[in-house]
Amino acid sequence: MLTKKGLLRSGVSLAHWEKQEIKEETRRLKRERITEKAAVGVSSLLPRKCQALAFLFFLILTLPLVASAQWRFDPVSTKLKWNDQETLFLAGGGWGYYTSGLRWTHDLRWRNHPSPSTPLYYKSELRRRIEQDWWLGAAGRYALAPTCDFRWFQVELEKTQTKPVALSLWGEGEWRRVTAGTTLEDYDQQIVGARLRWRLVPRLYWKGEWNREWKTYPTHRKSSMKTALSNELTWQVSPHTFLGRWAESTRIYPDNAWENYYHRSFRLEWNWNISQKALWTANCRYNWQSRGSGKEGRQVSFTGSLEYPYPSNTKWIWLVSAAKATDSYVLLPEEETEQPPVDCRLGLRFQGFSPPLIIRAELFCAWEEQVTGGWLLRLQSRTGPIGWTLGLAPRGGFYPTEEKGYWIEAKYYLD
Repeated sequence: MLTKKGLLRSGVSLAHWEKQEIKEETRRLKRERITEKAAVGVSSLLPRKCQALAFLFFLILTLPLVASAQWRFDPVSTKLKWNDQETLFLAGGGWGYYTSGLRWTHDLRWRNHPSPSTPLYYKSELRRRIEQDWWLGAAGRYALAPTCDFRWFQVELEKTQTKPVALSLWGEGEWRRVTAGTTLEDYDQQIVGARLRWRLVPRLYWKGEWNREWKTYPTHRKSSMKTALSNELTWQVSPHTFLGRWAESTRIYPDNAWENYYHRSFRLEWNWNISQKALWTANCRYNWQSRGSGKEGRQVSFTGSLEYPYPSNTKWIWLVSAAKATDSYVLLPEEETEQPPVDCRLGLRFQGFSPPLIIRAELFCAWEEQVTGGWLLRLQSRTGPIGWTLGLAPRGGFYPTEEKGYWIEAKYYLD
């Protein structure tokens, strides 16, 4: 490129040279504007959601890769079940990214007859170590049913090791939105809570938990606030382990005091390793509740089990339970998975391993006003990457949480 001095020596005037510089600068600016407009036009073609997904995938691809990092895949599972004259089909799978200080997991579940209590859903959870045994976590889930959908989110700060204190602080929210023409209502639910576990002495542990829940409906009579508190003490004195738990909860309906309730429970549990083979477990529980209508209810229950492995690769378990409640006692939603049925029960469970089968069978009988009985059989096996389970339980099992019906489940292990 010629300089001003060179141009003057060659006979070209300074005015002419400056005019040529202005033209070149004008052309360059036009080219830059055209390039910027093209870039803006391309970005405007992408919806905001696509831009967010692109950014998310960028974050995934730029996660710090260390020597121990790896992607893992959960088995792809399918399940066909018959129960109460209904055929159900379920499928699901999951995957995750794991390092020594980060866990990012994904779960997907699908079923042919979803409902508000058993919807389709996708869930993602991220946990990251921030310092030694301190972890910060976040989780989200989107669930879908024919008449509504759910959005759920949780954040948690946790200290995992009890040296001498373990701590967890969390907050979560769920929002249900229903379609027009259904009897369900939208609701917003928020929960905050704290859990503390303290090792008082090497074999004595205390655990306390507090949480508060706000649930809001468009119909104000359904809106409520619940507060729950529990304390648990565990004492290990070889060969015995004793556990005592006291819990209480209160739910207040500001616009419907008739539905208010106060619930209190006490539980004692005793585990006794009789020998290297035999194990005895006993559980006693007392529940008391008072409702806004003025009614009070009580329930007392006992469950026990004696486990004895004989011969090798097999295990026999004798089961017993009894429960008694007053007529005014109403089973609350938070108790449904914990309480034994109000009757007397005896059962015998067999667990064994006979290659390639894992066998579990139960026989039980129950009586309250009349004697009833039931049985359960579950066979499980795995050959190479394929595993399967066959379940037969027309009346469930000894415990009320056992699955009922007939089903066959297959899993394909990708890892």
